[in-house]
Amino acid sequence: MNNFVLNIPNFLSNEDCNNIIKKYESLLIKDEKYEYSGYYYYDFKEAIFVEKFNNAIEQYKNTFKEIAHTGSFWSLTSLRLKKFEPTKFFSQWHSEHCISNPHRILNVQIYLTEHNCGTEFFNGNIIKSEIGKLTFFPAYFTHTHRGQVCPEDKVRYIITGYISFTKKGNSEQ
Repeated sequence: MNNFVLNIPNFLSNEDCNNIIKKYESLLIKDEKYEYSGYYYYDFKEAIFVEKFNNAIEQYKNTFKEIAHTGSFWSLTSLRLKKFEPTKFFSQWHSEHCISNPHRILNVQIYLTEHNCGTEFFNGNIIKSEIGKLTFFPAYFTHTHRGQVCPEDKVRYIITGYISFTKKGNSEQ
């Protein structure tokens, strides 16, 4: 049985990752809702690397053919750049599919920095951060997860997003 997680190493180059950090650093806003996590964010208003995302989504569809049987249209609906200060991380167990977000079906994560930590799943699996790596995984309770503390006490950057059910041809991205 597979776990419906797809990692795509080198989705973005080191240069791409550094350029994104440099370009959007001054636009980051402190997240007051999750103050314990100490993160800053920027919600992308513009479409970025759309063709690469479309290719990655096709790769997910080809790897996990079951997704074609959802009977609904779905697309990338949001992308958020997140910056975590040293010693801060999203420590609470959570999944993205919930009463307030019932249309989310896949998580999207792109690590812009690399540290000896990553995303930890409730079942004990861990996805290690690697610069430029894109990861897709289901948004459901089956993939309850949290961030890990960075043992190197460094600033970390990640892009998160969601593949969600949408009306035909309707996408926020």
